[in-house]
Parts: sequence; C-alpha cells; structure tokens
Amino acid sequence: MAKRLMLGLFIATLGGAAAFAQFESDSNAPIEITSDTMEWMNEERIAIARGNADAVQGRYKLHADVLTAYLSQGEGEGADKIKLITADGNVSLTTPEESARGETGEYDVEKSIVQLSGSVVLTQGENVLRGDKLVMDLNSGRSVLEGAPQPTAGGGSTTSNGRVTAILQPNRTDDSEGGQ
Repeated sequence: MAKRLMLGLFIATLGGAAAFAQFESDSNAPIEITSDTMEWMNEERIAIARGNADAVQGRYKLHADVLTAYLSQGEGEGADKIKLITADGNVSLTTPEESARGETGEYDVEKSIVQLSGSVVLTQGENVLRGDKLVMDLNSGRSVLEGAPQPTAGGGSTTSNGRVTAILQPNRTDDSEGGQ
C-alpha cells in the first residue's frame, strides 16, 4: 500500500497525466528497430537485434544490448506486425519527459504495456524513484513500481515486501531560491 501511495504521489508531483498521455498517441505509430547486427528467424517470425539496439516508436525509445521482436503473421503483403519486444542488458526507456532503466524489459505492443525489471530507476527532471519492477500501462497512463524481494531472517527464501524509494524535489521559483 505504501509503495503504491508513493508512486501515486510521485506521478501527481510530476504532472503524470500529461507526461503519460504522450504514450497513448505514440502507441499506434510504426516501430523502427536498429542495431549493430540483426538476425531474422523466418519460421519462428522472430527478429533479434544485437549491439546498441534501439526500438523507436513516436517520441519514445527502448534501448538495450539485445532486443528481440516477435511478429504475428498477418494476411497479405506487409501485414506482419510486432506483437512483443523483449529487451536484455542495459535497458532504458526514454521519452521527452522522463526516462526509466533496468536490467531487462518487455513491451507488449498489442496491450500497450511496458515492464522493466532489475534495479529499476525512473527519473523525471530531478525526481527519482527506485525499485525492482516497473509496469507502465501506456493506454491508461497508470504505472506501478514494486520493491525488490528481501531475504527472510532464515535465509534462502525471499519475501515480496521490498521497498520503493522516491526522491522528490519541490518546485522552485526564483523568489524561493533567494530566501525572500
């Protein structure tokens, strides 16, 4: 409950509705994937982009060491569509307003949901949130950041009550900075 409250406060502080509204319009834009090398597996309908891989859709970009795009087979010429992109290694998602990074990621194109996992850092301006898993619904603009699982007292197994941290900077004006 406290984790979701902190994320809600963070999004409200950042003007979350405006920041996430851009995803809605961009989620129907074409996706361009570039990388150092690209492998196409025709029978499986999978494209693997390796080395400095970027997937750009509208005003946002998914970057990773390796991006794997899964295509659905459509009817007719050029009807194939990307349904899912997975990202591995040095993953980042950037928009004009914010950035998020983690160890792995997944973009479900059909559902317009992005998930980043592993030492996730979400930033907008000077505001920073840290957790272990970020799920962003690009249709609704709702995001949930979860904390990392913590070891139990007995060791071995883990619990799911990790913590999310937020550093929120107040809005500053010239008058408040001068102490007047």
